Amino acid sequence: MNNLLKYRRMALKKAEIVNLGADEGYAAKIPGFAGLLAVGSSKKAAVAELSSALDDWMSLALKRGLGLPALTAPQKARMHAVVSS
Repeated sequence: MNNLLKYRRMALKKAEIVNLGADEGYAAKIPGFAGLLAVGSSKKAAVAELSSALDDWMSLALKRGLGLPALTAPQKARMHAVVSS
């Protein structure tokens, strides 16, 4: 899979979706992506709009030579053993 597609997929996994209240729909954003915001009448619609907007956002950032925000892979939970005597 292309690196940009992997990056895009990782970015979308970090999306935050907010219910705007009665009859207002939903807003979706990705932390670290300045100015990237999408709205929709349902969560699914907001994410679809966010996905499309992300493509445009990435394209513009790369064309302008701004680069893309760093994404970190989700941390795996680590178990620590506590030993007491």
